[in-house]
Amino acid sequence: MALQANSTDAYSGGVLVEAPALRKGPKASLSLRREARLAYTILTPTLLVILFVVAYPFFIAIYMSLQDKMVGAPGRFVGLSNYAELLRDEVFLRTAWNSVIYTVAAVGLKFFIGLTMALILDQERPFNNFFRTLLFLPWAVPVVIVSLNWRWIYDDLSGFLNNFLITFHITHDIISWLSDPRLAMGCVIAVVVWAGTPFYAMTFLAGLQSIAKELYEAAEIDGASIVQQFAYITLPRLKTIFITTVMLSTIWTATNLQFVLILTKGGPASRTEIFPHLAYQTALGARRLGMGAAVTLVFFPALVVLIILLTRRMLRERED
Repeated sequence: MALQANSTDAYSGGVLVEAPALRKGPKASLSLRREARLAYTILTPTLLVILFVVAYPFFIAIYMSLQDKMVGAPGRFVGLSNYAELLRDEVFLRTAWNSVIYTVAAVGLKFFIGLTMALILDQERPFNNFFRTLLFLPWAVPVVIVSLNWRWIYDDLSGFLNNFLITFHITHDIISWLSDPRLAMGCVIAVVVWAGTPFYAMTFLAGLQSIAKELYEAAEIDGASIVQQFAYITLPRLKTIFITTVMLSTIWTATNLQFVLILTKGGPASRTEIFPHLAYQTALGARRLGMGAAVTLVFFPALVVLIILLTRRMLRERED
């Protein structure tokens, strides 16, 4: 007659062996409670930091945005008047459009240039390590130094770019790169792309090097072209890296203040004005803290959506 083992039994070499019973009773319950207390004890400092560093300033900003508050003066509650004034303000509406153009153009260019550079550096060539190190340097330089250097390059009289163009007779006129409304935004975006592309390139390069070379060799034997290899091997395996990198870069680009502050200060005629600089200029330049808080909070929901999407993507990767 066959023996039927219960959930705590197992067969070993044809012999029925009784497995050790799961821990139950007061001792197990006490152990779980101790682990829970330890977890809460460890998490408490982090929760306090989040509460006072993130949550408290956020609610203060909401409260301040509902006031007509000037620096050094008591505030007066005005409800949603600050937000209504913003929606009627031409500078604010232009800033919203500028912010979209600035972020989309910069992130898009960084993506395509970074991917191209990563594909080139992924090939076996002499001095590849040297070029990879050289590529990473712009990312390692502080934003302030990068911005000051490019401000000198764009300078009307002593800048490298105008001197180069005039010396080689490419143009005979001085070009006001940062003062011309038609050129200013493009010049700022060029600096952002120059500084941020190395992050894309190095991230994509790490992803490319994690793909087994045997897949490309097998595809080549089967007659697949380079374009087909890229479409059916490279892109699917870099999809997660693409999404995460673009989301992170979008947040960093949209919230960066220093490039615009140092290069153009939002000019000329607000053609390079973006949300972070408008909030800074309104709160500290015009000393209108309530209106500055309102500008920040109008911009905030888009960032929250991006952060939520990024967090969900990371958690999904962890589960997979």
